[in-house]
Formats: sequence, structure tokens, C-alpha cells
Amino acid sequence: MKASFEILSEQDVMDLLCMPQVLIDLIEACLSGSDEQSLTDIVLHDAVLSARIILAASKSNSQPLDPFEPVSSAVKQLGVAVITGIALQSARQVIQHDFTPQQLSFQYGLWFSSQVSGIVARCLAPSVNYPHIEEAQLCGLLQNLGIYAMFFRAGDNYVRLDVHPWSSAVQCQLEEAEYQVDHLQVAAKLVGPWNLDSFLVDTIRFLYADLSQIEGGHPLLKIARLTQQFCQSPKRLFPETEELAEHLFGLTKNEIDYLSAWAKGLYPHYGDALNDLETLQKEMAAACERLTELSFVLATQEAIRSRLGLAQNPKELVSIARQLYLENSPANEAIFLLLDQQHFQLTGILSDSQPRLIGELKVSMEAQSNLLAAALQSGKVTDSFHPLQPLTVDDHVLIRLAKGAGISCQPFLFDGRALGVVVLGIDSTHDLQRLESLPIKMFVPVVSAAMMKMSVDAQNYVTEGGSLLRRVSHEVKNPLTIIGNYTEVLNHSLAGTDNQELTQSIQKEVRRIDDILNYYLNQQEIPGFPEPSIDLNQLVLDTIDAVDDGELQSRQVEIRLDLQDKLENVATNPVLVKQILVNLLKNAAAAVSEKGIIQLLTRAGYSSDNGRHIEVIVADNGPGLSTEQQEQLFQPVVGHEKETGLSVIKGMVDDLGGRISCHSSRESGTSFHLQIPCRIVRQLKA
Repeated sequence: MKASFEILSEQDVMDLLCMPQVLIDLIEACLSGSDEQSLTDIVLHDAVLSARIILAASKSNSQPLDPFEPVSSAVKQLGVAVITGIALQSARQVIQHDFTPQQLSFQYGLWFSSQVSGIVARCLAPSVNYPHIEEAQLCGLLQNLGIYAMFFRAGDNYVRLDVHPWSSAVQCQLEEAEYQVDHLQVAAKLVGPWNLDSFLVDTIRFLYADLSQIEGGHPLLKIARLTQQFCQSPKRLFPETEELAEHLFGLTKNEIDYLSAWAKGLYPHYGDALNDLETLQKEMAAACERLTELSFVLATQEAIRSRLGLAQNPKELVSIARQLYLENSPANEAIFLLLDQQHFQLTGILSDSQPRLIGELKVSMEAQSNLLAAALQSGKVTDSFHPLQPLTVDDHVLIRLAKGAGISCQPFLFDGRALGVVVLGIDSTHDLQRLESLPIKMFVPVVSAAMMKMSVDAQNYVTEGGSLLRRVSHEVKNPLTIIGNYTEVLNHSLAGTDNQELTQSIQKEVRRIDDILNYYLNQQEIPGFPEPSIDLNQLVLDTIDAVDDGELQSRQVEIRLDLQDKLENVATNPVLVKQILVNLLKNAAAAVSEKGIIQLLTRAGYSSDNGRHIEVIVADNGPGLSTEQQEQLFQPVVGHEKETGLSVIKGMVDDLGGRISCHSSRESGTSFHLQIPCRIVRQLKA
């Protein structure tokens, strides 16, 4: 037998059998779009599954795994698709394996003892102030990894050695006598190639070193040794365990009793049936049936992903997704709304054969003001049958449009990023329960991923367009600079003549072209989502500093401030606001005479059609504008110097979701009033 164990390599991990119930939990979590931490928690319930995932990550990625959280970092590196593939391959092995009664009983005992080892180590680590809890749990799990390998290779012959499905020094002696190698040496050989910067391999290899060496060793080795002692009798606390706990960590009787009770409360349920072969056979049959069912669900998911992949734009994507919901769920109608972060609202996407009103839906995201906002902000499904607050007008409108007695609102998120909501019209709470079935729940992560991909593709398109725009801008600005320089020379040459006004007009148009180019270039750098807490008073001060040297001091323009104290912070885009204010200040400086005055004011305001807002006013004491000029102020082409770039500014304000107005007279000068809406941006991780 010696030769058969000498050829073991890390790839032998791929032959070992995972606990079927853990595989069921993992596949269901992958299908329902659970986050990485949830997947990691499931994986850490099984020694073989943890080993497979760490092995796959260590081989496929040049970046070393985090030695203290190797499973977490492996799950993150591999991603859900690869994790699902590993789980599916592992499930197939369990389904196809033919157990003898003796093997089935031993295998369940092995799964149970490994889970107990991991649980005890996880509870013990914080109790003794060891900070790396995942490392400790993994170390507990892997104490039995060598037993998995030896049992898989030798089968009934290994069990006949009178070995147990848990690690012990006596077991190592029996294995050494029969195979010239023990399970700790086998485990160390399987774990070593992972190259973790950790004492994990040493801890497993020297688990049964002399106690005098262990008590002076690394804390992980002491945790592993005490964990092993617990597992000799997981349901009873022996005096030997209490003595070892006191010897290694100074734990009192009460502390060790509490630790034991804590761990027992987390043991898997099937531990009570380890001596009941009939129950174990039923458990295995039910698990294999569920794994087979999940394999078909995974195949369905791939088909759905392929159908969604045919979409060329958001409208087509929504149309396909709607059809999928109608085909596979009890929903009477499926209404899709996508998140517009800029205006902090959900916007309806009209699909074929749907009422026109769906395309006109604009639903506020303010402070859980409706079921949709509550769903997207919490990341959880909401419904009109069990509302946490009275239904709003928006909710009632959606119930009518969704053609049901009520609605279920399911949020779309991808890596924590909020994308939108689907509203499903249903007739009863029974339909709600049917929506909870996995074949329907798995629509959400697949549609979310498709939405995110389309969003990324669109962003790449914009980025490519921005790169082209930069190249074109560079080529255009060179001749513009030359034109500006020649015009300046002409302006001096024609000083005092009627033609000087013509050169000044050329200069103004050159500046306007430059303003337009800068605006569209700067749009590529503007963040896509508002920052949640912007101090507009400080932003005004920063803007003055940015403009002061070039435009104000040279003209000896006086700046007067009237900034409201304790002004509410707003959720807005500071890059865009500053750009607007810079342009307004430049225009005001150009309009006033030397030693003119520009006043900047901030104040809170409210209007029935625009709600709460913060107003920033830029006022000058210049000559003012005529009625005709004011009427054409924000049109694309205006001939007055003061209006240079104002159509561009209007575009910026629209992008901001705000408003701008102008008040002007010959007596009082001109003031521009910028209104920025007060919005509450929740942490949607956008």
C-alpha cells in the first residue's frame, strides 16, 4: 500500500467527496445571487470543498491568497461562475458514487467530524483572542483532509483498520503501520502546494507533537490541538479537554463550558443519526435528488443568460426579461424600472405591447417613499400584501398597471450596485410564495448581470467616444489658438477704428468654441453618480480661488459674499457645480467695468414644483441686459459677450437636474440664480 500513497498530489483533492447538503446550499446561493461573504460561509462548512476552491485559485492566479482569509480571497478571485462550476462538478461525483453501507456510514461520520472541527476552531479563536478566525476554522476543517484521501484510496480496507472518521494520535499509528504514512502527512502534502504564507501546513503536520513543544508554539497550533481534543467526544466534555484548555490558554471551567455549549449549538443536524444507516441512506437519496434538480436549474439559467445576451440595447433586454418572467412565473405583468442616479429616481422602460404610461413612469427614490424605493435601498423584495407603511399613490398606480391584486418589487443589484427594480403583478399571497421558488429567484442575478454588462459596454462606448473627442479637440484647439493670436494682433492694429468691433466679435466666438469643447471634454471626467454630502458654501469659496488670479484680480473686481450659515449639505455632482460657477463668474467679470462688484449668495429655498433646493446666486453691477437679450439668453447662438457659453451652462444645469434663471436690468445689473435640488442619497453602493 505504501506506493499508492506516495503518488498523491494536490490534484487528488479533486477526487474527494464533498458533503452533498453543503453543495446544495452553495449552488442555491450562487443561483440566487448571494454575495461573496455568504458563499465563503457555506464553503467553510466542508473540508474538501474549501480545499478545491483554494487549489483552483492558487493555480489560476499569480496573486497569492490572503493567508488569514484564504477561502474568502479564493472565492473573490474565482468569481461566482467558477465557484458554481466547481460545485456542479463536485455534485456530479457525489451523485455517481456508489457507496457500500459501511462506506456511507463512515463518509457521513467524516463529514460530521470535519464540520465539528471547523466549528470548534471558529468558536475557540475569538475566545482566546486569536484575530484570524477564518484561518483557524480552515485549520480545524483540514485536520481530517488526509483521512478523506486515505479512505477514498483504500475504501473498506481503510475502515477495517478500526480507524475513526476523526483525527487522533492512535489513528496515525495504525496508518503508519499499515501504509507507512499517516493522514497528517497526507494532508500536509495536499495543502503544501497552495503556498500560503501561514503556519497552516506546519500546524497540521505537527498536530500531535509533544505537548511541551505545542504550549510554547504558535497560537494556531494550540487552537488546533485543543480542537482535536474536543472532537474525540464532541457531545460530551471530558475532564481531559478541560485540563488541556486550562493548560494551553488558561480557560476556566465556566469559560470552557460556555465554549462547548456555543459550539454544540452550531453542530449539523445529521450528527444525531450517524448510527442510523437507514436515515443516512434517506438523507443521501434526498440530497442526490435535489442536486440533480439543481443541475437542471443551472442548465435553465444558462439558457436564460443566452437569451438575454441577444439584446442589443436596454429596451430589448427588458423585453426579453419581461417575456421570461411571464413565461415562468405567476405574474400577470412585469414592469421594469431602471435607476437614474443623476435625478435619483426610477424610470419606466416601455416594452412591446405595454401601455404607454409605463414609459412615462418617474418614481422617486426619496427616503423609502414607496415600495420600489424600499426594495432598492434595502436590497430586499417588498410587496403590497405586507407593506411596512401605508401604500403611496405611486404604489397604487403600479398595482393598476401591473394588472394584479398586488405587486412584488424585486431589486436588481450587481456587486452591491443598485440597477433597478422589476414590479410583478400578482393576485394572491400564494403567488408570492411561488415567486420564492429558486427557478424564479435565479432570474434576478442573471438579469442584473446582463444589465451591468450592457452598462459597462455603454460606458466603454462613451469612453471610446471621449478618446476620439480629445483627439479632435486637440486638433481643433491648435488652429483656434492661432486664430485667437492673429485676432489679437488685428485688434491692436485696428484700435480706434470701426473694424475693431469685428475682431472683438471673432475673439468672443473663439472663446465660445473653446468653452463648448471644454464642457464636452470635462463631461468624460465627471463622476457618474452624485456625492452624498456636498457643502455648497465651501464649493463657492473653492470656485473663487480657482478663478481669482486669472479673471478677477487683473480687473480689480471686488467679490462680496453672503453665504447662509448652517446650510444643508446636498447630494450633487461637485465637478459639474464648480464648472457652472466658474463660467458664471467669468461672464460676470467680463461684464463689469474695472473695479466692478460681483456678489455671491447662498440660501435655502422651496418651490411647489421644484421642492427643497439650495440656491447659489452670482450677481454683478454691470450694465444689464436688454429684454431681447434676456429672451434669447440660453439659446445656442447669442451675440452679446455676457452670454458666451450660456447655452453650454444650461446644458450643465440640466445634467445636474437643477434650474437656472436670469434677472437683469440697466439699474441693478445682472444676477444668475442656480437652484440645486436637495436629495437624500442612500448608500446604494452605486
